[in-house]
Amino acid sequence: MNCKALGATALSLLLAGCNLGGNVYPMKVQDAYDKLVAAHIEPGGRGVFGRLDTSVSGDGSSTVYWNSSGTFASVKCEANLAPEGEDKTKITAYCGGSSMSDGAASGMVQAMHRKALIEHIDATLRGRPYDPQLAMGSTAGGWPDDPRQADASIGGAATEALKMDRDMHKMQQDYETQSAADEERERQERVNAGVNFKPGEPMVNPGH
Repeated sequence: MNCKALGATALSLLLAGCNLGGNVYPMKVQDAYDKLVAAHIEPGGRGVFGRLDTSVSGDGSSTVYWNSSGTFASVKCEANLAPEGEDKTKITAYCGGSSMSDGAASGMVQAMHRKALIEHIDATLRGRPYDPQLAMGSTAGGWPDDPRQADASIGGAATEALKMDRDMHKMQQDYETQSAADEERERQERVNAGVNFKPGEPMVNPGH
């Protein structure tokens, strides 16, 4: 049993409880914003967004953006900061983006990115190191769900798989319909090209 991980998890939950919610932090909005925008994310196997290169930007006051990209994947996350009383900040966050290999499981992958982002936010604002173990979901467990986040359930993945299958079939049908129309148009053009027509005179086919 990893006692260190359990201890860190318990500490995270305790801190969340002391702040009346895991997504509420004891600082003003501008202070939280400045800390998050200034926190650089290094690419790495156990980093926030893995080996993807990440840029951080914001609107100057209440919204922070993370854009991560690589050869075959991209992640876009957003955190929104709002005052909670006079000296606290409530934060909501969600992640989007995808990899070519995600397929129907893209919602699950995006949820994993959100969990890692929440751990990054929590670690940054509490002044502690980012913990990959907590990024698996312990820190995010203290935050409320975000309605903007894609469905990460197995049922959602199954629904997405069915939708992808329907879309693929429709694309195939549209392609076949268009191909048939193109072939018919080309046939008509070949027929018309072999007929000489002059107004007031019979049509003449040069091949006959």
